[in-house]
Amino acid sequence: MSYIKIDFSKMASQLQTTVFENPWRVSTAAVVVTSAAIAYADYRHYISFGPHGLPDNFWGWYKQLRMSTKARKDVTKPAPYDINAVAGPHDRKSYLNTDAPSKLEPRPGNKAPEIPNFVAPQRQTTQQASEATKKAMFAYLDTVASSHPSVLQIQDSVLEGPVPALGVKDFASRSETDKPGVLRATRGEMCHIHPPDGSTHLILSLEDSRKIIELGWGRRHRLSGGGLLPWNYTLLYAPRDEAEFEIWKSVVEAGVGFCMAHMQ
Repeated sequence: MSYIKIDFSKMASQLQTTVFENPWRVSTAAVVVTSAAIAYADYRHYISFGPHGLPDNFWGWYKQLRMSTKARKDVTKPAPYDINAVAGPHDRKSYLNTDAPSKLEPRPGNKAPEIPNFVAPQRQTTQQASEATKKAMFAYLDTVASSHPSVLQIQDSVLEGPVPALGVKDFASRSETDKPGVLRATRGEMCHIHPPDGSTHLILSLEDSRKIIELGWGRRHRLSGGGLLPWNYTLLYAPRDEAEFEIWKSVVEAGVGFCMAHMQ
């Protein structure tokens, strides 16, 4: 049996020569390796969320990475609802019910749920809703749609894929003058629930979105105000108990009231 003799002292000498004579190559290689490791970890984290609006593969991860050039980071700050160029005719009005038990007050606890910084999907990884609560949430959307059968419908989400969403009935076939501007980016979709965690994306008046954010019940989407989604596009955190489920319902009602005001 033959053995390969390795001259470690010679290898060390050659490595030392490379480092001293070509430090920029070593630095570049270190940066490339580190960046690749970070990117791979980020990619693995992305696909761990499973199916959503973008493909749960490399191309979906790459697309959301490209969208980050138009994304914002100030999602825990309200939209500039006081700017005339942004606010629409109904944006300064609140559609939230101020009566108990759904009166909006600061969200209990002093810690918001953890939400990874992806442009999409926007999901909670902590403080998620129970399966029973999520079932009740989807049932409530059915109730809202059936309460306005000539205007609303349950449809597959145009943003999340095959997820039930609340939208304007036959939005695509409506005339351009009958398509509210605030709903055009979502193609008539008002609200959808994320099955994995129970968080909700919905469109609110800017006044109500401001209240939601300032009282700790949600945040904006990273693309809201970035040109791809309206400033009104808001993430509402998952309800953790029955009391928060009642508040969730009141916020959904507020969003529907705001969106329908544009069609009257």
